[in-house]
Amino acid sequence: MRHWIFGRIVPFPIFCGAVLFFQAFGLFAIEDLGTKKAGALRVGDDPRQPAPYINEAARLVVDGWRHRVWSLYPVEKVKAAETLSIQSKGESVGIQAARGEAEPFVLVLRSEVPLRNVTVSCTDLRADGQAFIGAEAVGVKRMAYVYVDEPSGTRMRAAMPYETGVGEYPDPLLKGAGDARPNRNLQFLVTVRVPREAHSGNYRGSLKIEFTREAWMPSDKPNAEVIPLELNVRSFALPEVSPLLNTSVFSPKRLPEWLQKGSVIEDLHQDFSAHFQTPDPLPSPIVKVAKDGVLTVDSEEWERSAAALFEKRKTDHLFLPVWSMVKTGEMQGLYFLWHFPAVTKQRWFGAQICGDNGEIHPDFEAKFGAYLKHMHAVLERRGWLDRFFVATMDEPYTYHTSDRTQDTPANNYRVIRKFVEFLRKTAPGLRTFATADPHPELNGFIDHWCLRNLDHASEARERAQKFGEVVTFCDNYRTFIDYPAVSARSFGWLAWKFGARGWLTYETLGSFAETWEGPVFVYPQFGGSTVWGMGQLFYPDPHGAGSVAPSLRWEMMREGAEDYQYLWLLQQKLAHLPDALKGTPDAQEALQILVSGASEVVGGTGDAEIASQDRQPNAQSNRVPMALRKRIGDLIEKLSDQKP
Repeated sequence: MRHWIFGRIVPFPIFCGAVLFFQAFGLFAIEDLGTKKAGALRVGDDPRQPAPYINEAARLVVDGWRHRVWSLYPVEKVKAAETLSIQSKGESVGIQAARGEAEPFVLVLRSEVPLRNVTVSCTDLRADGQAFIGAEAVGVKRMAYVYVDEPSGTRMRAAMPYETGVGEYPDPLLKGAGDARPNRNLQFLVTVRVPREAHSGNYRGSLKIEFTREAWMPSDKPNAEVIPLELNVRSFALPEVSPLLNTSVFSPKRLPEWLQKGSVIEDLHQDFSAHFQTPDPLPSPIVKVAKDGVLTVDSEEWERSAAALFEKRKTDHLFLPVWSMVKTGEMQGLYFLWHFPAVTKQRWFGAQICGDNGEIHPDFEAKFGAYLKHMHAVLERRGWLDRFFVATMDEPYTYHTSDRTQDTPANNYRVIRKFVEFLRKTAPGLRTFATADPHPELNGFIDHWCLRNLDHASEARERAQKFGEVVTFCDNYRTFIDYPAVSARSFGWLAWKFGARGWLTYETLGSFAETWEGPVFVYPQFGGSTVWGMGQLFYPDPHGAGSVAPSLRWEMMREGAEDYQYLWLLQQKLAHLPDALKGTPDAQEALQILVSGASEVVGGTGDAEIASQDRQPNAQSNRVPMALRKRIGDLIEKLSDQKP
């Protein structure tokens, strides 16, 4: 018997053990079945009034006939009913970005009368001389709402790390026009993607908001508003290949059948790469086992997909497909071995993986070994061998099961060691991965540690530097729909603060088919604790033939990845600065930001399982990382200009 937990199928004993763990760990208050709210919910506040930091970001850029338009830069979440201040006015929208960067802002339209078919478009952006950025570089998505009827964290003991609330939160990003209802916000996310080859300088263009002219509208009132747009392009570019090793689980089988087609998958792969995320899985190698036991592998389609990610989309790494939890045989790369003793019952294309003593079974050695040798030859031929990781066991330290007599870290570590010994003998050069904190019993067996407790981050970072290992982390509690926009952006700052090379998103399509009912996750245990959007970062987009729509949280995660790259560029600039200039005020300020700047954005962590002892508050507004990013960009340019 299996159940879903954290978006994965697990055996029933593991599911029960997970419930016991969460209760013991203080995540759930099993005795509290009332309406207890965790986090910084503004109980009693007027639902029409946004948080002060939202008004601080808002600028009134249009005061038209019975309608107004605000810009928000940086991006903040404005609920459908919230009314923005008219005190802060602007004549244009002004943004700043590096070459190769995608920079978003929000336009909020609020009208006293209904407006139909509202669209936003942009002209080309032109600088002095011949430099220009074409209008096709400016993307516009209408922001739809998700109705949150109880805050994330309800019926949990642990306080949420960000403000939560109720109401209609913007999250799905859809194509096409929108209709404005009276006294309700219609919002658009506008994203300017600066080409890598663009010249630095100040670019100018304009945005047009247009709507249908109705017969009852005054003839002397326009049905379009034009807003000047100014873009300052920095003199530097983001790295062509990101220094981050982010990975996001992307499960195509969660899509409806009519979306499981090549063009949709290709578009999603492109979107993941544009957001500095490695997708897993890819189209699976086709594995067949003949009646005589001979195993054959057709990896042609998988190889084409991997080549496109590496060569065209500049992906840094991939995971070797190893395991299928469905009968059709599609394999993913991030999750493989079950915990002991369940792993003794686990089968790989019919082959028992290991025996009761944890030793790798000869049948598995033969079948999986044949598969490994085929894939190893492909990777060597393509020159990809050092860019792949092979999963071992998910969270082997485990709190997750009730069978504590056998499902122990020691037993799980023993299985991992045996598997890695077999792997390295069969396919030398492949690097290993585990969602676990470094442990002496796995010394020398794991090349990529995905941390589950940031209290071990310093130790893991020191190990990584000493032994050439990789450190990332997983935090499931930073992308809830009713959190402020900065929460998803904070991943990049958390990675920098703890010396990690990136983060793992355990699922992105978790409740895709049911999102129209409300993307809410309720923990399947007695208290039924609620969180909004966990494991689900995409929506169906009904426009045209249908497609997959990203979320605002997905866009903000990209912002965090770009923040990390700003920090990385500043670090590189400082490292290559002549010694004579390292004592200058600019260099000293750069060093201070690199050491302590992230602490202004991230304090206490999100996921209670990965909590650190550093419990200072997280920033609730995007204005905090935006101010830091601006200062970092200024310093990169200043240090580039300095001469000894």
